[in-house]
Amino acid sequence: MTAAIVLPNLTNWLKQHITTLYTVTDRTAFNNAFNAFLTQDASITVNGKKVTKDEYMQQLLGQKFEESGAQVNFLATVEVPADQNQPQLAGDVGTSFQATVDEQFLVLGAPETRSVNSSLNVVIVQDKSITPPHPTVPVRGGIFDPRRVSVLNQITLSKQNSVLIPLPNPAGPSTDQPAAQTGSN
Repeated sequence: MTAAIVLPNLTNWLKQHITTLYTVTDRTAFNNAFNAFLTQDASITVNGKKVTKDEYMQQLLGQKFEESGAQVNFLATVEVPADQNQPQLAGDVGTSFQATVDEQFLVLGAPETRSVNSSLNVVIVQDKSITPPHPTVPVRGGIFDPRRVSVLNQITLSKQNSVLIPLPNPAGPSTDQPAAQTGSN
């Protein structure tokens, strides 16, 4: 008996790809994730300006400069499948998210972080330019997934977070401990 392999729905597909793009710290892994996200000829608009795929890659890498890790929180997501009978194959997805990127650099012992706030609308398609592997060749996750983003419209703002450095207590150590009692009863 074999179990049918089910592709993640469009919302989960997008969340997985966005999370991977922000959390991978190896350049090769980032390149693989980026190429698994966008079609070769994707139409990309960022903050109202058309950009090339390479320019978009450089923007994402700039938001992740010397990253040691990241957390991605999705605030809201909406999905409209292209075909209600096969909703996981293609359609439009809109999401807003915040990525908090931890930099490798420390400022006075405290990690430096960057926040990326973003609203993203994408069109996910079955990319016909991707050739399926031969049936005997194993694929990642056990299933061939030709879905890619063909249209991306993003509004994004990246900012360096303030570093909170604990200041020493000018009164000295805390005296919350009760004083030791001496004497006899």
